[in-house]
Amino acid sequence: MKRGPKAETPSTKLARGTFQPVRDGVKTEIIVPGDPPIQPDYLTAGAIEVWQEVIGRVMAAGVTEVDSALLARYCSLEAEVRVAFSSGGELPSAAYLTVLRQHEELLRIAGPKSRVGVGGGNGAKPANRFARNGAGNRS
Repeated sequence: MKRGPKAETPSTKLARGTFQPVRDGVKTEIIVPGDPPIQPDYLTAGAIEVWQEVIGRVMAAGVTEVDSALLARYCSLEAEVRVAFSSGGELPSAAYLTVLRQHEELLRIAGPKSRVGVGGGNGAKPANRFARNGAGNRS
C-alpha cells in the first residue's frame, strides 16, 4: 500500500478543475444511491395504500432507491393478502405468507430480529461462543 494522501475521485477533480484525462480518465467511481425508494407507476390502488403506510418505517430501517423494486413487490403482495383476508372467502396460501415474511425481513420491518445487523434488537451483546475454548484455570 502506498503512503501519502488517498487518491481523489474524478468528480472531485472535475469540480476543482484539476482533472487530467490521461491520468484520471481511467479511474472509476462507485456511486451509492441514498435516495428514498421511488414508487413505480404500475402499483394498484391497494398497493399504493400499503406503500404510504410502510414508507416511513422502511426509510427508518435504511431502505434506499436500490430497493424500490423489492418494496413495490412487497406492497403488491401485501395488498393481495389483505384482499384475501378481508373477503372472508379463501385464505391465501402458506407460500404467499412465507414470501411476505421474507420480504419483510429483507426490508427490515419484520420485527427486532430482522434489524439485528443494524443495531436493532434488545441492545445486549451476543455471547462469545469461544469463551470456554483453550486452557482453563491452571492453579
